[in-house]
Amino acid sequence: MGKKISVFLAIFIVGVIVYYGSYVTNAQASNSTLEKMVNVLNKEAVEMKEWSLYAREEATDVTSLVNFQMKSKQLQTKYKGFKWDIKRENGVWKAKGTRQAGSVKELIMLTYTGDKKSTGGYISYELIGQEFTTQNVSDAEGIFKDNYEKLFLTNPLIFSCIKGEINDKMESVLSLQVKQLLTAFNAQQIESLMEESFVSVSAYTGLWEEALSSQQQEMNLQIALRKTGMGGQTTLVVGTPIITSEY
Repeated sequence: MGKKISVFLAIFIVGVIVYYGSYVTNAQASNSTLEKMVNVLNKEAVEMKEWSLYAREEATDVTSLVNFQMKSKQLQTKYKGFKWDIKRENGVWKAKGTRQAGSVKELIMLTYTGDKKSTGGYISYELIGQEFTTQNVSDAEGIFKDNYEKLFLTNPLIFSCIKGEINDKMESVLSLQVKQLLTAFNAQQIESLMEESFVSVSAYTGLWEEALSSQQQEMNLQIALRKTGMGGQTTLVVGTPIITSEY
C-alpha cells in the first residue's frame, strides 16, 4: 500500500512541476482559500487540529557554499527574532530559522545541495497554527503575506493545508466520508486512490479561482483520509492544490 501511495503522491508533485507556469496565485488569493477551507470544514463533523501555509522558490543566487553562507547571514540579520540552526544533513546544507509567536509557528528554510546538477538552492516559508477563529486566521494571514513579500522575488505557489479528525457522526466507510467532503466543497473528483484504510482524492472546486491546469482538467483540491486501526478515529488532511506534508 505504501508503494501505491508514494506513486500516487509523486504524480501530483510532477504535475505541479510540469504545470507550474499555468498556476496563477498570490498571497492574498491563497489566504482567502484557507479561510474558505476552514468555513467548509466547520460545517462538517471535522475537528480541525492544525492549519498551515507554505511557499517555496528557487534561490538562484545560491550556487555555491560561499553563496549559501552569505545568504544565511543575511537572513539571520534580517530575521533576528528567529532562532537559527545551520547544519549539513544527508548531503544538504540547511539554514533553518524558527519563531513561535503565541499559537503560531514560523519557519524559514534555506537549502543548498552542492549538487552539480542543481542550479541553486531553495528558500521556503511556512506558517503553522492551531487556532481557527476568524480573527486568528486573519491575523496569521497578515503575518504570512508580509513575510511572503519580503522573502520571495517571484510569485511562488502557496499551499494551504488543514489537518484534523473526523468524528463518528460521519459515515464510517472512507469512500463515503470522502464523498461527503467532496459534496461539502462542491468539488468534482478527478483522480483517486481508494484502499480500505486510506483514501486520497484530487478534485476541482469552484470555491476559489486559482487552479492547477493540465491539458485535460484543472485541479485545486486534494483530500486524504486515513483510518487508524479497528474502530479507530479517521485522520484528515485537506490541501490545495496538493498536500505538501508527508501523509
